[in-house]
Amino acid sequence: MKLIRLLIITVLSGSFFAANAQGVSVVGKVTTFQEYPLRNVSIVLKTAGTEYLTDSAGLFQFQSGPNEKLRISAHGFVTEDVRLKDYKSGDTLRVDLRFRNSEKNFNYATGYDYISADQLSSAIAHFESGPDYSSYNSIIEIIEGRVPGVSCTGSSIQIRSSQLLEGGTADALLVVDGVIVDYPVFIAVPPSQVKSIDMLKGAAASARYGSRGMGGVIVVKTKAAQ
Repeated sequence: MKLIRLLIITVLSGSFFAANAQGVSVVGKVTTFQEYPLRNVSIVLKTAGTEYLTDSAGLFQFQSGPNEKLRISAHGFVTEDVRLKDYKSGDTLRVDLRFRNSEKNFNYATGYDYISADQLSSAIAHFESGPDYSSYNSIIEIIEGRVPGVSCTGSSIQIRSSQLLEGGTADALLVVDGVIVDYPVFIAVPPSQVKSIDMLKGAAASARYGSRGMGGVIVVKTKAAQ
């Protein structure tokens, strides 16, 4: 009986280690300011103790255990820790490192060749030159004052001339920092945190959001997402 139990434990243990040894193929990309790729960024597998570096396009690839934890770091940027337990093989693991804006960190970022001085200067200038909406009372007030062709009803937003195939109109799709949100969440965005507001309609809206964009799309980016 003891021998049988020992065999069962041995088989189960072997299955456990085999499953964990299989691992996954991880493909990822590291950027900053949601756009600019970062090269030579350190990707450390904390359990395995191995290190990889991003290439000139900010890309990295390796084999890993499914429960590995990554530490992604570069001088002058905020370090990010990532767990692979929710990673799906075949997807691209995207990590955007936040730049610590200072002269010293600018020298670090460019001196370690993570990004060129021209690119980083352009990114910082673009980030800092955004309009200041803090004088507005609500995001709806911003839209009514700066986005043409919209109508805010109090519970939805409609874009004039954005017609459905049946001839009617539809509420605009509301997107904040790349996430589709409902009206209460949308109007709760503080005006002082709004970085930019764009309107998509017609083919541009349908191409990106399919049938959900038939009524047009209001796209908001906040400063927190930069």
